[in-house]
Amino acid sequence: MKLSVIMPVHAKPERLRLCLASLHRQQERCDFETLIVADAACPAVLAQVAEQPHARVLSTPGLGRAGARNLGASAAQGEVLLFIDDDVLVLDGFFEAHLQAQTKRPGLVHGRIRELIALCGRGDPRLGTIGCPPILPQDLLQGRWSPQSSRLATSPLEQAAEHPRCNEWPWLASAGANLSIQREHWQQVGGFDEAYGKRWGMEDLDLGWRLWRAGVPISMERDACAYHLSHYNPTRWEEHAPNLAHFQARANTAEALALDALLSPTGSLARYIERLDQIRQQAPV
Repeated sequence: MKLSVIMPVHAKPERLRLCLASLHRQQERCDFETLIVADAACPAVLAQVAEQPHARVLSTPGLGRAGARNLGASAAQGEVLLFIDDDVLVLDGFFEAHLQAQTKRPGLVHGRIRELIALCGRGDPRLGTIGCPPILPQDLLQGRWSPQSSRLATSPLEQAAEHPRCNEWPWLASAGANLSIQREHWQQVGGFDEAYGKRWGMEDLDLGWRLWRAGVPISMERDACAYHLSHYNPTRWEEHAPNLAHFQARANTAEALALDALLSPTGSLARYIERLDQIRQQAPV
């Protein structure tokens, strides 16, 4: 079973450099291809992807995350599509873990995501900071980097995906930074919804929701963990609001309507569960 790794890139050259170094470690472990979608990429990012001899590079004038992922998936040749972001690090065996999970549980497989949270205010992770020692490309290439010496955090969304009650909201386990899917299932639901445009957020959860509605199994693979090089985005929640509203209007379920309490600057899993239970109690019998 061949794996197609699809990664949109845009304007995070310092983090992309490290991501590519960590992916290089996977090259001799399984049959895969890499498709890099340069989505209105900045010059520094274009220079880096041009140095990747084993990757296919597709360039766009700026489609947004959904459009860039769809473009990569349409050009892919593998039976399994693995979507990752350009600011994550992976350890040896990451691709194999996704392939093995897809062999045992064909469908949408979400790998765990952990935040290297101390990097949120650091432009270049190679410089390190309190709570995260310097992360160097050569250490990643040689397999010497370990997350154990860094402060790790789990986002509210990931907490929900790993919660004992996750069977009530299985589609929340579909963060686009680390998910694989059978090509036939991606085609079945028409891929990512490009109506989310260039704004941040929700196109991945929307895909997960539509797959779940179509009866496609969704599972978590703990051995396929990605470590997010956390960063500050000043417009994140401003961009997210209209996308969340678009999704809530489409899904119109208690689990979707309660997402304001999970996905917001003050969001938390506890608030989400409380809000979800309130909505369910208020619903007509």
